Amino acid sequence: MFPGCRTDARACDLDHIAPYDEHGPPGQTSPSNLAPLCRRHHNRKTHHGWTYVRDPDAYRWTSPLGREHLVPHLN
Repeated sequence: MFPGCRTDARACDLDHIAPYDEHGPPGQTSPSNLAPLCRRHHNRKTHHGWTYVRDPDAYRWTSPLGREHLVPHLN
């Protein structure tokens, strides 16, 4: 789901779109809060300032420099 990534979802990590909080409410690990990210892009999101949200038709990524990138949902 990262802009330009072509890694098959079966080879990806499942990432929490909203960060997981071990003391948070139940339901944080639900399909609506998970997206497949390859290990490299999971690392960029977790440790290098990339953020994203799930919109109705696409994932909207924001780079550390503030640029937005849209990745359409696959049908």
